[in-house]
Amino acid sequence: MANRSRRVVPAGLALVLALVMAGCNANSQSTEPTKDKNTTALESVPQGGTLHYLSRRATESFETAKAQMVPTTRLRWVHRGLTSWQTFPDKDTILVPDLATDTGTTDDGGKTWTFTLQEGLKFSDGSPITAQDVKYGIERSFAPMFQGGLGYHKTLLVGGADYDGPYDGKELDSIEVVDDHKIVFHLTRPFGNWPWIVSMPAFAPVPAAADTEPETYGEHPVASGPYQVTSFRKGSQAVLERNPNWKADTDQVRFAGPDKIVLDMGLNNDTIVQRLIDDKGEDKTAISNALISPSQFQRIESDPSISNRMANSPSGYFRYLAMNVKRPVLSDVRVRQAINYAINKAELQSVYGGPKFGGQITSTIMTPGIPGYTEYNLYDGGDTGNVDKAKELLAAAGVSDLKLTLTYPTDVSAIEEKEAQSIKNSLARVGVKVELKGLDGDTWYELISSADGDYDMTTNGWGADFPSGMSTIQPLFASSEIGNGGGNASKFSNPKVDAAIEAATAEPNLDKAAEMWAAIDKQIMEDAPIVPILVQRTQALAGSKIKNYFIPAYPPFANELVVRVDR
Repeated sequence: MANRSRRVVPAGLALVLALVMAGCNANSQSTEPTKDKNTTALESVPQGGTLHYLSRRATESFETAKAQMVPTTRLRWVHRGLTSWQTFPDKDTILVPDLATDTGTTDDGGKTWTFTLQEGLKFSDGSPITAQDVKYGIERSFAPMFQGGLGYHKTLLVGGADYDGPYDGKELDSIEVVDDHKIVFHLTRPFGNWPWIVSMPAFAPVPAAADTEPETYGEHPVASGPYQVTSFRKGSQAVLERNPNWKADTDQVRFAGPDKIVLDMGLNNDTIVQRLIDDKGEDKTAISNALISPSQFQRIESDPSISNRMANSPSGYFRYLAMNVKRPVLSDVRVRQAINYAINKAELQSVYGGPKFGGQITSTIMTPGIPGYTEYNLYDGGDTGNVDKAKELLAAAGVSDLKLTLTYPTDVSAIEEKEAQSIKNSLARVGVKVELKGLDGDTWYELISSADGDYDMTTNGWGADFPSGMSTIQPLFASSEIGNGGGNASKFSNPKVDAAIEAATAEPNLDKAAEMWAAIDKQIMEDAPIVPILVQRTQALAGSKIKNYFIPAYPPFANELVVRVDR
C-alpha cells in the first residue's frame, strides 16, 4: 500500500515545488476571488497576464499515469480529478469535489465507493467528460510503461494486482461504469481514505480516442482543467493557454488567474533562485520548484523586499532516527527510550537551519496539518536532551559500552552527514559509541528496505501523500512494510498496532479515523522504535508581481493555483 519513494530532501535545502488550487471564472475580468465559508478571502487581483514557471527538472510532462504529484501541483493546471484539495493560509486542508458532485459515498463500510460526475463537463476539444474517460485514465496507469506513479489504487482495486492496462483490449472490471456520469469502485477491503485516493493524478480523465501515442501523450494531453498545452518542446519549454471549455462554476479549487503560463525546463537550481532574488523583467511574474540553500536564506532574510516574497511552511516533512528493533542491542525498549532522551534535537534543528527555516522540534509521528495530530512528548528531555535520564535507563537495561552503527545516504546533501555526526555526538554524552556508515542513496535505500538490513540505526525523512495519519503510520510501522522495498526502517512489528492500523484504515468516517490515528501514534511511541526529530519546513520564493502566494500546513508547498499576476 505504501508509496515506496517518499524519502525527502533535507529541510536545509527547502523543497520548493509549485502547487496550485481554488476557483474563479476564466473568462471574466472579475477581481473578486471565489469565497467559501471555510476559507479566508485572498487578495483581489484582476485576471490576466503571463505566469512564468522556472523548473529545475530536465523535462516536464503532463502525463498523469506515472505522476507522483499531489493534487495541488502544476499538473492540475491541465487535469482535473474526481476530488481535489482546497488549501488555506490559516486552516487545515480539506477534500472537496472536483469533477464529481461530492466526495464519494459508500453503503458497505468503505469497500465500495460511488461517484457521480457533474453535468455538462467538457474536454478542451469540446467532447464531453464521461465516467468512461475516468475509467480509462485509471486503467492506463496499470500499463508497464507507466510504472512509478502513486500506486495506492493498484493494490486496492479488485483484480488490480494482475491487470496490465487497457492496451491489450482488457478492462478492469472493479471500475464499474454505470452510465456517463456514475462510476463505482470495488475494493479488495474497506478503505476509508478512498475519497483522498481519487484525487491523485491517475484519476484524471483521458479520452481513449486521443491516446494514440501513449508514450508522448503527456506532451499534448486533452485538457479537463483551465489550461491546455498549446506548445511543447521537450526539455525546453511548454506553453499553456486557456481551455475555452473549462467552466469556473464547476471548479472549487482553481482560480485560473493568468491568461498564459510559460514553463521553462532544465534550468540550473541556484540560477533560478538568484533570478527570483534579483526580481528583474519576466522573473517578477515567476514561480519555481527550485531548492533554496542555507546561504541564500541569509541574503533573503536580510532584505525585506525579498523576504516578503518568500512563503514559509508552518509544518512540513517528518525527519526521524529509526532504530532497528530486530538487532539484539536495540531489542530492549529501555535502550530505545534512552536514545530518545539522549538526542540533542536543538543541535539537529540548527544543522537544518534553525527554527525559522529548518523546522520545528517534534516528539510525535504525525505532523501539524494532518487530521488527528496531537502534541505529546513521552520522552521529554528538553530540546537538548536529558543525559541523566538516558544513563539511568541504560543502567536499568544492564547495558554498558554500547556500540551502534548509524547509516545514512551520502549523495543527497552534506546536511545528512552533519545530522549523523550530531546524533553521534549526542549518544557519546551517554557513553554510547556510534560508527557512521555513509552509503550512496541506492545502496542505502536497498539496505533499509530489506527485511534484515545490517545496520542498527538510520536517519530518514517522510512526506505524507495525502492528509491522513494512514499515509505516514502505515508505511513506516505496519509489519507488512518490513522488507520487499517497504518503508518500515525500524523493522517494528507489533500485532496490536497492526490491528489498530487495519481498523483505522478501514474506517470510512474520517473524523473518527483521525482520532484512531492519533491514538496509534502514541501507541507506537510507547515502544520507542524511532526518535522523532524535526518537522522540516519548506520555503518558496516568488517574483514581486505574484499574488496569493502561501504555503498551507499541508501539503508543505506553495499553493499556486490560487496565484495571480499583478499587472
